Amino acid sequence: MAKKKDGFLISIILTTIFMGSSFPTGKYLISIEHVPPFLLGGYRFVLAGLIMLVWVFLTKGYQAVLPTSQGKKLQGWILVLVIGLLQTTGTMGLLNLALAMGLSGSMSSIILFTNPLWLALLAHFLLKDRLNLWKIIALICGFLGVVVCLGFDKSAFGLSALVALFGAICWAVNTVITKKVPFDKGPFIFTGWQLFIGGLFMFIFALAFKENYNMVSLSNWGWLWFVWLVIPASVGSFGLWFSSLQKREASLASSFLFLVPLFSTLFSIIGLKEKFSLSLVVGGILVIISLILVNKKTKPRA
Repeated sequence: MAKKKDGFLISIILTTIFMGSSFPTGKYLISIEHVPPFLLGGYRFVLAGLIMLVWVFLTKGYQAVLPTSQGKKLQGWILVLVIGLLQTTGTMGLLNLALAMGLSGSMSSIILFTNPLWLALLAHFLLKDRLNLWKIIALICGFLGVVVCLGFDKSAFGLSALVALFGAICWAVNTVITKKVPFDKGPFIFTGWQLFIGGLFMFIFALAFKENYNMVSLSNWGWLWFVWLVIPASVGSFGLWFSSLQKREASLASSFLFLVPLFSTLFSIIGLKEKFSLSLVVGGILVIISLILVNKKTKPRA
């Protein structure tokens, strides 16, 4: 049990670090390199998914790549299609759409990471992962930490905020489906398919918005951050996320996502020279307190 817990903590912390790095990395590519957001998402996720699927194909053969659920191929294909639409296209696509509609970057992070709150409610009714007073306090504390860290602004009260909220709910629904419907081939193949399928639909969004960009024009730094966005921030973060979901309860794993905006802000301060503030410290402390509370109260019985 101790080894399983240690493995969970390592995988979920790395998940939040890699996810946190994707925000300033993506911001650099969109604002400095001027890569359109949906086109960037398409290249990012299709390449990440292909890398994972081709690697398994070359090392284990095509049978290892084919998705199945409880031995059923059709159920496996439906599962990866639904998860790709919800996790990659739904969550990231709606987030990018909200940003294009004028939602600020900080507000988008706050809304996206209300995900643990929605998941906790869904898990209570659908996964028998019961809410209790301490878990509710921990979730509220974590959400307040994110708000203090990033701050509210007037963009929170518009249609763009509602679009981003649907993205957060897509993530929560996706997590419930992942916990309820088993996938036979493990988190690596599962991640590969959901990234690839979601990326294809991101390209459809790019076509709809008539986005165009020549990736050859990226600078050396642009290529470096694009590779980072594809490998650690996509392959690493999503692969470790689904691996974490297999190890512990969905609500517990999701509560760690409150760390992502904290890491994102820290990386933005280091890489994008954004200003350090007292609110980051206060918000970070609230997030850490929330994680201590939720871990203490969800500790499995011996």
